[in-house]
Amino acid sequence: MLGLILILIIPSFVVVGAWDLIAPGSDAATVATVGRQKIQKFEWERAHQQRLDQIRQQLGGRIDPSLLDSQATRLSTLEDLITQQVLLRAAESLRVRIGDEQMRKTIAGIPAVQKDGRFDMALYQQALKAQGLTAEGFEQRVRADLALEAVPGAIGRSTLVPRSVARRLTQASLETRTVRAKKFPVSDIAAAVQVSENEVRSFYEANAKDFQTPEEVDIRLVAFSKPASADQVEQFANMVYEQSDSLEPAAKKFNLPIQTVTSVRRQGSTEPRPPELQRILNHPKMLQALFSTDALVHKRNTEAVEIAPGILASARVVAHRPAAPIAIERVRGSIEKQLKDQKAAQQAGGLAEAAAKDFAAGSAGAALPAGLGASKSVSRADLQKSSGAGDLPAEVIAAVFSTELKRFPHAISVPASAKNAAAWLVVIESSQVPAADSSAVKDAISREIQRLELASTQDLLDRWISLHRDSIGVKTFPEKLAKSDGR
Repeated sequence: MLGLILILIIPSFVVVGAWDLIAPGSDAATVATVGRQKIQKFEWERAHQQRLDQIRQQLGGRIDPSLLDSQATRLSTLEDLITQQVLLRAAESLRVRIGDEQMRKTIAGIPAVQKDGRFDMALYQQALKAQGLTAEGFEQRVRADLALEAVPGAIGRSTLVPRSVARRLTQASLETRTVRAKKFPVSDIAAAVQVSENEVRSFYEANAKDFQTPEEVDIRLVAFSKPASADQVEQFANMVYEQSDSLEPAAKKFNLPIQTVTSVRRQGSTEPRPPELQRILNHPKMLQALFSTDALVHKRNTEAVEIAPGILASARVVAHRPAAPIAIERVRGSIEKQLKDQKAAQQAGGLAEAAAKDFAAGSAGAALPAGLGASKSVSRADLQKSSGAGDLPAEVIAAVFSTELKRFPHAISVPASAKNAAAWLVVIESSQVPAADSSAVKDAISREIQRLELASTQDLLDRWISLHRDSIGVKTFPEKLAKSDGR
């Protein structure tokens, strides 16, 4: 009787969706739930790819995609989507409304849909089609984005910053210090440094992964990038999967060219290629598929990878070159130089540190260390300059202002680094802080108040989101974001 009851009940749970109340997120497509709202995996994939593309563009494309597509960044993208859902619910509870005029004005201001500085309907429709969106769907997305932008202001309106705090921070930011410095270049010491054969071999063996030719594949690639119906997209995906021994059927069916691409690395394409091709080759899911067992061992087509809405691509490996060790003889010179530079940097840092300690151990009025340069004034503003101030690097200036001053003169040492191939001895002679009623402080205090208000609003917003996450109920399924080797 109990078995009969279960047989009758369980299907009804599945049909009406009640099963999800018992095991929310149990379906493979859900990566998180925010209350009753589900975040689907395809939503996360699109958001994550957009994020990776933006980071790569900001860095000029000169970064290994696999370094970006880590489990940490995958979870970070998911957290951003969860935060969006929490804020959308906040917008509803705060009754944030976006009018038609504001929505239209925002869309008209998008550069990609403007011609000669004015909104162009043809460009707008073309952009929608390329992204696989309807006008109504895009307008809803714009309204949601505008609502999300309005929520932090609505939550943080009560933020107040004491003027006295802002004044003291402004005075500190305008402080200048007078210093004299001595440089200990690594190159001056490296010439006399000796490296043994055992040291070279130990370094080579300990860093074997760094002394390998990169793993590469040559591939044939077909990209489906025309605006198409859902049926065509599904048909393309099915053909490359079901007829996995060739790309020809799909290429012929949709009249698509098959490209041959050589030297695609597991870490992504580094050679100069057309932007659209580069985007496909550096897509994390494409790289994962190309170097999977299915592609390398079983010689199958990759799945149809969604590069962007309306853009799919599939490839097959025609040649595979595994990573291979580089003989020690070929890299001996570079290893020796690296080890010499490391030893020289340690020695340079030791000389600077010893000089600073000797000066600190001396009595008041002791003579300054020999070889110091002329006095110069440095400020915290110099920290924003990549080159520092004059011949003083930014990291040396940072060390100057992170030092607590108890007496003058005060000596510090700064070790050598990869960016700054020299150690430094710095003697801080004096400190100058502008008066609270000075014109410099009065001019800058309003900017400091604005900065503190923004920081305070962000802190309040973070705490508000954390509180409401708990009350709404958020569940995540991070195991569904993990990379896999198969299809």
